[in-house]
Formats: sequence, structure tokens, C-alpha cells
Amino acid sequence: MRYRHVSVPRIGGAEVLRLSSDELPAPTVGQVRVRVLAAGVSYGDILLRAGVIPGGPKRPFTPGYDLVGVVDQVGPGTRAPEPGRRVVALVRSGGYAEYAIVAANRLVTLPDGVDPVEASALALNYFIAQQMLHRVAEVRPGGTVLVHSVSGGVGTAFLELAGLAGVTVYGTCSAARAEQVRALGGRPIDRAEDFLRVVRGLPGGAVDAVFDPVGGRHFMRSYQAVRRGGVMVGFGQNAALRGTDRRDLLTGAQGFLGGIVLPKLIPDGKRTLFYNAWSLEKSHPAAYQQDLATVLELLQKGLVSPRVGRTMPLDEAADAHRAMESAAVTGKIVLVPATA
Repeated sequence: MRYRHVSVPRIGGAEVLRLSSDELPAPTVGQVRVRVLAAGVSYGDILLRAGVIPGGPKRPFTPGYDLVGVVDQVGPGTRAPEPGRRVVALVRSGGYAEYAIVAANRLVTLPDGVDPVEASALALNYFIAQQMLHRVAEVRPGGTVLVHSVSGGVGTAFLELAGLAGVTVYGTCSAARAEQVRALGGRPIDRAEDFLRVVRGLPGGAVDAVFDPVGGRHFMRSYQAVRRGGVMVGFGQNAALRGTDRRDLLTGAQGFLGGIVLPKLIPDGKRTLFYNAWSLEKSHPAAYQQDLATVLELLQKGLVSPRVGRTMPLDEAADAHRAMESAAVTGKIVLVPATA
């Protein structure tokens, strides 16, 4: 039996994505084969395709950080949900496929009544926002945070999760997206404005935490918006890594050094760190299962509403990347294999 999956054979633009066909592998000990129902498209997939994330998977690889599917086969001697059970997983790669081999300990049961496409739209974005807000920054009810690119997928997750936790969110976005942010309880800051000036005009002149996916030199400005005892959390290098030449990479490295590393040497009571879900699992082994289950339960209860911008088949993965890069779609793009 054969299955289809999207492959990245070399560094490049969306045009390098290829729909490949291979023999369907069987799971080994500790693994489960999942028939994929939905897989989210993220900006991280684009950066991996462009080859600008250090330590990415060896090419050729199948992109896709999250998948929702049905357990098809369990490896020998493996404790896992039984065949037929619907599951969700966050993985380093492999989501853009009709079937995926997944480590059994990555699987979290999909709650009854939850739509697979909505779960895929939620899984990665809400999981990382949940971890950064509660495990990393530990923002308390009544706290105030600043989220950059707040109208995007992760930003929307921050708005909903912070609202549930009684946390006020200020967020940078385009003027066109301001009403969207207000509708979710956020307080928009026009991207054309100086966000530092706005923050310094707030009571106390600073916020408890800043969450910055922009990167580069932007990290240092975000750090300056944090109060004593607060934290600046970087979780992307979108601006610095948007290109692929040496100058872009150098800008990203300099920004990381100046905005994440050097502030640690300043005795001002502030913290800086770069969020990495995989590293957090090393220090908090139970966090992955707990936090993914938590956001899925919120979805089941109707307490959060991830936006699905468009569903597309696997053979349109390149168009999905182009749409995401050009911001042509508002909301999460989800790939739905034909076997679903």
C-alpha cells in the first residue's frame, strides 16, 4: 500500500514543494501509525523550507508541526490509544501526509465532538501561547502583557487565553486589524506607532511580559518595555529570517545576542529567554501532554474559537505556503488529505 506526502527536497520557495508517493511504513516499538485527517500550515514550515532555521530536519523531509488523525496501527509492545481512536500530535515534521508515523508519547486523545480541522487550527498556536503565558512568563490575573503581531494565529491565541486568565493584552498590529483585536478583548497598538512610547504612557510605564516573534533588533526594544521582575519572551525571528542571505542571518544572530543574551548580564531584575517547546519538555516532562490536553478541552467547551481561514488538499500545499507568505488568508490554513 502506498501513501502520499508533501516533500521538501531542497532549499527554496514554495515551488520546491513536491507531492510524493511511497510505500506505507509500519510502526515499530514505541510508534503509532496515524491516518491524518488535518494538518496545520505554520510560518515555521515556511522557514524550514527556506532553510533558515538551524537544526531543521534533513532534506528531503515532510513539513507539518501538527496533525490530527485516527490511530491506524500500533507498533509491537507499545502502549497507545487503540486503532480507531482520534488523536492530536505536535511533531517536529511529518504532518503534510496521508499517514504519519508518530511516537506514541506524542499522542493526545481528541475530545469527543471536536472537529479535526478546528483542532488542527488550535493545536500548535494555542499550545505555545498557553505555555508561554502560564509556564514561562507565569502571568497572574490582573497582569498586563504586550504581544507583537497580535492579529496573527499565535497572537489570537494569546488574546483568548489571556482573556480567560484575567490578563490584559496590548498588541501591535496593522490598522486594518485593530477592530479584530478589540473584538477579542485586546488593546491594539498601530504597527506604525512607537509601541515603547505607548507602553511608557501606561500606569507603571511598563508591562509584566512581552512576547516577541519578530526577532532581530526588535528583541531589545521589547525588553525595554518590561517592568522590573518581568520577562521578555522571544519565540521567533520572522523579520530577521524573512530573507535567506548571509546579512539576514547575521541580523538575526546579532538581534538574538543583543536582545536575549546580553540583557541577562544586566542586574535590572528583568528576564529574557527564547521559548522552545522542545527544550521546555526536558525540564517539564509532563508539560506537553498536560498543556495540549488543556487547550483541546477549552475548544471542546467552546471557550476558545480558533479561526480556520481555509482548508486545502495536500496537492495545493505550495499554494498554501504562498497564501501564508502573502497574508492572503486570515486565519489558519489547514491541509486536509484526500483520505480524510
